[in-house]
Amino acid sequence: MNVTLRAPEPAAVAADRPAASRRLWAQRNFVLFWVGQTVSKVGNGAYSVALGWTVYRLTSSTAAMGLILALNFAPQVVFSVAGGTLADRWSRRSVIIAADCTAALAIGALAALAAARHLSLGLLMAAAVVLGTVSAFYSPAYAAMNRELLEEKEFRKANSVFTASGSLARLAGPLLAAGVFSVGGPALVFALNAASFAIAAIAMVATKIRARPSTRTKDGLRTELAEGLRYTYSEPWLILIIVLSLAVNILCLAPYSVLLPALVQQAHSGVGTLGLVSASEIAALLLASLVIGLLRGIRAGTGLIALGSAMGLGATVLGTLGDQPGMLFLGAILFGVGLSFDVIENTLLQNRVPEHLLSRVYSVNMTLSYSLQPLGYFFAGLLARHSSASAVLTVGGFTMLTACGIAVLLPTTRRLDSVRC
Repeated sequence: MNVTLRAPEPAAVAADRPAASRRLWAQRNFVLFWVGQTVSKVGNGAYSVALGWTVYRLTSSTAAMGLILALNFAPQVVFSVAGGTLADRWSRRSVIIAADCTAALAIGALAALAAARHLSLGLLMAAAVVLGTVSAFYSPAYAAMNRELLEEKEFRKANSVFTASGSLARLAGPLLAAGVFSVGGPALVFALNAASFAIAAIAMVATKIRARPSTRTKDGLRTELAEGLRYTYSEPWLILIIVLSLAVNILCLAPYSVLLPALVQQAHSGVGTLGLVSASEIAALLLASLVIGLLRGIRAGTGLIALGSAMGLGATVLGTLGDQPGMLFLGAILFGVGLSFDVIENTLLQNRVPEHLLSRVYSVNMTLSYSLQPLGYFFAGLLARHSSASAVLTVGGFTMLTACGIAVLLPTTRRLDSVRC
């Protein structure tokens, strides 16, 4: 059952929306939104590389980079639900424009400070907090934009395109940073990222969206936030998605992210192999996302569990056979395929959650799914030090496969299979 609450479209916006039969890429507003956000993702990929190198040059400490990542992640967890509530209450388009402009100003200031040779760890930490806070408000609004740009039957294809282009950005951004950093140092890379956010904001200003009825009421933000929480906890299919996501993040993704370099060393390989293994994961994610977008009528429950199982199998392969170079690539490819989980998840949310609750539900889902991931990073490293990287991945992968096997038998999964997304 698809739950949609939509008001009649104003004539001007309806006339601007292409007929449903037209191809996704022929829709001007979708293309504008996609181009702006993809440019921004490439800029973010470049920024991440330049930031890591700059922090290490300033401090010679890997712990400093960990602190910056934590400072960036914490506001996203703390403010995400509030960000989702505001995105449902106000214009999501305006929230995205404000977020992109704020990020452009923050990173532009870093670029100016870098050019003047006034960068410090404290300034980079402050920027991390600002950008994390911006992301907490941006992400829930971004996740719901398909509802204001496209017809329901186009959501899955659009989500596959966004996931695939995000994968390409993960490849293109670091390559761009490598070339630009050698020419202009961190100042030029930061300036390019600021420009990418400005381009995203301009594209969003030029994008026309469907008008939606105002949901602002006399109720306070706390009441509206509680409404989003109640809806999430009342829907068994949402609980299933959150539990699967939480299990994947703790049991598979956190150990994989922390322990992959150790596995490469165990296989008597070097940093070149690590780069190729990571690239194979990204390529698998890109291809799997595009394939999911092209398929017709995916069984939602089975699809989610199959992709979760792919990551469990990938962790098991890496844990048991990771000392063989070929198995490193197979494990990474399975992880890449599993990461396309997001395409089905986002499509389900966009199709089934009432529009006036969509950003709130997304933010609750994201907060609960990722809230324990930092602990996953910590315990993966700690357990590997007392046992081995292989043991941690094997246990995590086997546990994930067992959880997926149990989930297949649940009535909620069977009901979700009746939904074709």
